[in-house]
Amino acid sequence: MVGSSEYEIPYTGLGLGRHRYDFRLDGAFFQSMEPTGPVEADITAETELDRFDEMMHFDVRITGTVRAACDRCNAPITVNVDQRTRYVIRFGSTTHKTDDDILVLGTAEHLLDVREFLYESTMLGMPLRRVHLDIEDCDPQVVQWLTGSVEDAPSEVEEQEEETDPRWAALKGLSSDADSDEKD
Repeated sequence: MVGSSEYEIPYTGLGLGRHRYDFRLDGAFFQSMEPTGPVEADITAETELDRFDEMMHFDVRITGTVRAACDRCNAPITVNVDQRTRYVIRFGSTTHKTDDDILVLGTAEHLLDVREFLYESTMLGMPLRRVHLDIEDCDPQVVQWLTGSVEDAPSEVEEQEEETDPRWAALKGLSSDADSDEKD
C-alpha cells in the first residue's frame, strides 16, 4: 500500500494485543483524499489496533468539527462529527478487499495505511443533511430566491422558450394540430 508515513502503522513488529494511535485530521488531509472534500477540519482520531494471530480489528473514534457548505444556501457551516467504526483486517496471500468490506493484507505488506479508514469514518459521521439550524443564519439572498420572493429572476419556462430552436418550433405546431384532429 502506498501512503503517507504519518498515516501508516508498521504492524509486522507489533505483538498480539491492543495498540493505541492518535491522529489529527485537518483540511490538508481531506484535500489529499478528495479535492472537493472539506476545506477546514479539526478532527481528532483515536484509534486502537487489536492484533490477533490471523487478523486485526481497527477501531476508530472520530470527534471534532468540519466546515462544510450548507445544503440549503451553500454558505459555510460548522458540522460536529462523532463516529465510531470498526474495520476488520485479515492476513492472506494477496492484498485485496472482500465483498464484506474486509481488507486482506498480503504477505508482502508490512504497513497498514489507515488514511482511507480515517476518511471514511469522518464522512460516515457527518450528518446526511447539513443545514443551518435556524434559517435566518442562511444567506438571505438564497433564501429569498428559494421562497420565490425574488421577482427579477427569470423563470424556467422563459429560459426554455428563448433556447428553442426555430426548426423544432415548427414541429411543435404540427403535433398540436394532430392532437386536435384526433379529438374531433
